[in-house]
This record gives sequence, C-alpha cells and structure tokens, in this order.
Amino acid sequence: MQIDVEIQEEKIKKEVLSKLISVRKVQWKEKKSDYELECNLKKKFELNQIISKLLVSRGIDTESFEKFSNPLIKNIMPDPSVIDSMECATKKIVEFIIKKKKIGLLGDYDVDGSASTAIMCSYLKALEIEFEFYIPDRIEDGYGPSIKIMEYFKDKGCELIITLDCGTSSLKEINYIKKKQIDVIVVDHHKQGKDLPDAFAIVNPNKKKDNSNLKNLCAAGVAFFLLASVNRELKKKTNLCVPNLLNYLDLVALATICDLVKLDLMNRAFVKQGLKILNNTKNNGLLSLINESGIKEKVSCYHLGYVLGPRINAGGRVGKSSKGTELLISSDRNLNFVMARQLNEYNVLRKKIELQVEKEAIRQVDDNASVICVNSDNWHPGVIGIVASKLVEKFNKPSIVISENIDVCKASCRSVNDFDIGNLIIEAVEKKIIETGGGHKMAGGFSVKKNKITELKNFLIDKYNPKSFEYIKYYDYDLKLSSIDMNLYNEIQKISPFGIGNVTPKFLIRDCIIKFPRVVGEKHLSCIVSDIYKNEFKSIAFNATDNSIDDYIVSNMGEMFSLIVAISKNTWLENDSIELRIEDVIKN
Repeated sequence: MQIDVEIQEEKIKKEVLSKLISVRKVQWKEKKSDYELECNLKKKFELNQIISKLLVSRGIDTESFEKFSNPLIKNIMPDPSVIDSMECATKKIVEFIIKKKKIGLLGDYDVDGSASTAIMCSYLKALEIEFEFYIPDRIEDGYGPSIKIMEYFKDKGCELIITLDCGTSSLKEINYIKKKQIDVIVVDHHKQGKDLPDAFAIVNPNKKKDNSNLKNLCAAGVAFFLLASVNRELKKKTNLCVPNLLNYLDLVALATICDLVKLDLMNRAFVKQGLKILNNTKNNGLLSLINESGIKEKVSCYHLGYVLGPRINAGGRVGKSSKGTELLISSDRNLNFVMARQLNEYNVLRKKIELQVEKEAIRQVDDNASVICVNSDNWHPGVIGIVASKLVEKFNKPSIVISENIDVCKASCRSVNDFDIGNLIIEAVEKKIIETGGGHKMAGGFSVKKNKITELKNFLIDKYNPKSFEYIKYYDYDLKLSSIDMNLYNEIQKISPFGIGNVTPKFLIRDCIIKFPRVVGEKHLSCIVSDIYKNEFKSIAFNATDNSIDDYIVSNMGEMFSLIVAISKNTWLENDSIELRIEDVIKN
C-alpha cells in the first residue's frame, strides 16, 4: 500500500512539474519518444538508454540508424540531374570551360554567399579559367544583382554570370543583362515568388517546379551538386584533370551550419564529412581565421556557427563585403594573416554597433503585441538581422527590425516555432506592402518604403495569431547531475553534428543549487551548478544579461532551481572537463 501511495505521489509530482514555465516565460516539455523503439535500438546497437531516447525522439529507428550515424555522401547524394535545370546549366558551364571563356561570379554578402562564391572561384582557378567575382556592398549595392553590377561584369568581358545565393527574385536585373547578350545561371536556394527571371538556367531546389526533394540545401550545397555535374560532364568530353570536390566540403559545412538550414540526411553528410576535411584543411585562408579566432581544439559545429561564421559575416555587415571570399580563396599566408585580423576587428566593431541597436530596439518593444516590429533611421543595416534574433530570444515572438532610409528601408526578420516568415514575405510582396524580399521558414529580409511601415505592422499583426503559436520548447531527457561525465558527452557526440533538425540535446536537471555567479564577457554568466550530493560542474549561461537569467539567479541565491542545460566540453591547457551550458532556468 505504501509503495502505491509513493508511486501516485511521484506521478502527481511529475504532472505538476511537466508544466515547466521558465524565467524566460517558455514552457518546457519533454520530447515524445517510443519506449519499445528505444529498447530495440539499445539492444541492436548496444547503446545506452539516454542515447536511444535521443535518437528515437529525432525519428531514428533500427533501419535508419546506420545511415544517420555514418552518413556518407557517396551513399546519400542523388544524381545532380534531379535538380531542375541542372543539365542545362552544366552544359553551358562546360562549354565556357572548354572554350576558356571568362565567367562572372556574383555572391551574397553572408557566409553562404561568401562560401559558395569561394567554392566556384577555387574550382575555376584550378582549371585555369579566368573569372571575376563580386560581392555586393550591403549599403551601397543592396542584396543580389543590380544593373550596376551587371554592367560591371559586362565591362570586364564576362559573357556568362553565375549568381550564388541570390538571383531567384531578380527579374529586372537579369532580364536587363540578357538583352545585352549575356547569359545568367542562378544558383540559389531561396523561395520563389510569383515569377522567375528569364535566366539561362535557374538551379534552385526551392523553385515551385523542382521535384528534387533537396529543398534544405544552402547555396553552397547547391553549388556542390552543380560542380559534381560539371565534373562528370568534363570527364566525358575532355581529358582535363578535374578538381576533387571533397576538398570543398569544409566550405559547404561552414555555409550549411551558418545559414541555419535543416540538417536532413544530405546536409548531415555534408557537415559530418566537411568537419573531417576542415580539421585537416588545406585552405590557408580558413586556417588563418581559425588561428586568429583562438580555436585550439578540433573545430566543431559550435565553432562554425558562433566563432568562424560571425567573423566572415562581419565583413558584409560593417566592413568590406568581399573580404570573407577573398580570404577563403587566398593562398598567400602573409596576406591571409592580415585579412583574418581585419575580419576579427570587423567582428569587434559589429558587436559594439549591435549592442547599441539592441538596447534601442528593446526600448521600442510593445509587450502586448503578438509580433515585434521596430524601426529607426539610426540603425546600421548590417546588424539588424542579429538584433532580430536577439529579440526572438528575449521575447519569444517573431521579430522584424527595420533600418529606415529616406525612401526605401531595409528590414530583417526572424521567426519562432513553425510560423513561416519566408511565406509571409512573399505574400507581402505580392500584396505590394513591401518592395522586394525573400527568405526561409525562420528568417528573411526585405525592403519596404518608409510610408508603408505602418501598413506592414498591421499586416503582420493580422497574420500572426498568438493563440496558434504557443511558446513551447522541448528538452530531451530528465537527467541527474551524477549521471553526467565525459563518457556521456562522448556518447552524445556520436549523434552529432547538431543544428537545425538535429538540435544540441537539452537536459532537464532538477533540484540544483547555483553558486558563485559572476558576469563574464559583459553578457554571459559563469557559475557552479551543484546538487545536494555535492556533484558539481562549471557552467555558463551565454547572453544571460539579455534574457533576465542573470538577475533572476542573483536575486534568488540559495534557492533550488531546475535547469535546462546542454553538456559541453571545456579544453584548457590540453585538459578536458565537462561544462554545462545553461539554456534556461526554472524555479522549483
């Protein structure tokens, strides 16, 4: 009888605690799984229960486990011709290579654009094909092709222009240059609007008529497919020694993580194989950036997304937009040292500007609004995307940040859960509320006339129904501090790489005590997390000052907390130790 009572009490306790509302006003729920499938995986592959649950909750079963755990590009990558217009684009590029005709390359100013442009530059350089590349200046040129840029390529003698990570929505510019007898091949992954430009070929898995089932590729991934097709055709038609495309996987991995595309099986293979290449990279520019960034251990997805990516992006945000691509294709070690240092300095400046804009944006936020839309004529357009991300993190609402101009303003947006901001942008363009724009499910950008901002805000509020979008996040496993050790960390790493679609595992740790909290690096909170049994770990909460976690912990010292954490490794003087990354705090 006593056992039954204890079981019932434990059940009630779990039901109460299942509604875990955090300091950040997020409701945390445990990811659903299937216990029978967990046991099958555990038995067949000799896994521990925690890893089995992580896999099953990510849709992995006994049949898909081996491909998931060891994704090989040669076993996963479909024939490139499954992408619409691939064969047409391939033949044109091969024709130019055989005839040694000059090619123009136009990339976006973000990491994906820089990396995909660098891949194409390196490929053409290896074949001794003359090329010109251009990365638009965010402020002077804006996003994607312009008449000025098209004329630049014409003046340089390019008879073929390849756009990378842009071009799908550039009807006016591409149609203009076609009349000048110059062909354009679009290599992109952004969603298509109502109409497409009259390009020679548009290689984009997100075109409406494309049935390749490769919609999650970033532009660098699409470029890899294109070059695989070009390599095959060159082998058929010539005796050229074609480049080994595997050497470009470091850049494909970098772009895949930084562009926040879903890590489906194809992208997972790109990143997993790409990290192996990256940790033995022959790319001198990338090596210089790794050294300048202070990375001592093996490069991981974390370093791609939070260390290397922001530095490459910084050139396009607040410095020289082409600097990232220049670095990634350069073999001059002395010059690379200088360029890597410049990108690092740009990143420091970017952080300073971003912090000021973020403070001003937060002051504008209406807590009662279902969607955040803030604007100012004093905000640098290079940081508004990052600030939008920070607003989502702080308020858990779709956020749009607008940098005003005299007439046409630039905007960047980030979303939450399954609210598709990319589709919303397309609809706003079609309704002529905004001028141009594009994006993905979780992020996008657009231009809007200043006199249309109020109409835009009303449109957003009308479209976003907060009753349909609860602020719910999911953790993977209810864990005790005593269960955490280096063995568990190493087991978790077996299901990496982590990113969109395979997020870093998050664990609920109940009944914790937080000791010795202190702010480090201006925005982060360092502390010790322990339990009543004296198990303890060094821990850090990144950007804690942005989301009130620091204030809450300091003002409730001595009390018990439940924490949402990720398990990470800290390497200091070649010694490894476990460090917890605090994602959220829940008062017991």
